[in-house]
Amino acid sequence: GVLSAYGFVLIADACNRTGENTYQGAWGKAVGQSTKWIPAVACSAKAVIGCISFSMILGDCLSLILAPLGLPAIVSSRSSVMLGLTATVLLPLCSMKSLAPLAKFSVLGVLSNVYIALFVLLRCFDGSYRASGALVAAAPAAPKFQPFTGGAWSTIADPGFAVLLSILATAFLAHYNAPLFYEQLAPGPDGRKDGRFVIVSVIGFSAAAVIFSIIMAGGFLTFGRSSLGLVLNNYAATDGLAVLARMAIAVSLITAYPLVFFSVRKQLVDLLGRRGADLASNQPRLLTISLLAGITLVALNLRDLGKLAAFAGACFGSFLVYMAPALMVLCAQRRGLGPKSGG
Repeated sequence: GVLSAYGFVLIADACNRTGENTYQGAWGKAVGQSTKWIPAVACSAKAVIGCISFSMILGDCLSLILAPLGLPAIVSSRSSVMLGLTATVLLPLCSMKSLAPLAKFSVLGVLSNVYIALFVLLRCFDGSYRASGALVAAAPAAPKFQPFTGGAWSTIADPGFAVLLSILATAFLAHYNAPLFYEQLAPGPDGRKDGRFVIVSVIGFSAAAVIFSIIMAGGFLTFGRSSLGLVLNNYAATDGLAVLARMAIAVSLITAYPLVFFSVRKQLVDLLGRRGADLASNQPRLLTISLLAGITLVALNLRDLGKLAAFAGACFGSFLVYMAPALMVLCAQRRGLGPKSGG
């Protein structure tokens, strides 16, 4: 969390030094125009994977909510839920010209994550999923624990540790939007943004780190090696509090989905150049439908969210969070690009 916040702040510093308001633009002026396609591709790929992950989570959670109702599979299956949700909810939201109406719902994301963290803690301590617990028989997989006899070095050497680091690089990744957040942040009384941006970044990433740690630790202590990539899938479909948790995360992701999708669309248009600009201007509906269809098709064929998150973190997250921000600031300093007075 600390390193992610530091990288977030460094991106804002790079934008301030170069006078750019995009990740690629800052890279182009600081590092070189010939290589700015590298962060452009990484940002686009990470945003696409973010939308795929959202679709997977929504499909899993909503299908589990519908499971106890005894509805036919054509209505309640994971595939049907994802297709129906995309066509009736996500498409209209992603076709909006402005996301301003969704701003008021951003607090739902925070509240839903807080509730999920509290729910995971409760189930960890109340014994509902222990060997003699009331809900363990209804869980998709029985909790599995085994003693670990190795030490710290053997833990670090375990391939699973590298997977965890890759997942963490994805968990804290919002860095492709750092230039936009910095640009829209109101300056302080002294007319500068840098101090306020540092405070906001530290608070945001620290809060996220606490919530993520609670959910990760609580979920593992409840289910052990049976923990799934999306830990909410471990809880029984008949668990009332788990149903509320799934509903909370569904509402949160539905309102957040257009934010990430807009980034996907913008990145693609930028990568395609004039052809992309013409498509966005003349056939915006076709562009939106095509992107949503492609994202949903991929999500329908993927099941393991943990592997997807690890892949995204290893291939793109580590670069965008840890490597590129430091490289941009170092190159900007070497080129003599100093912070602007209003930064």
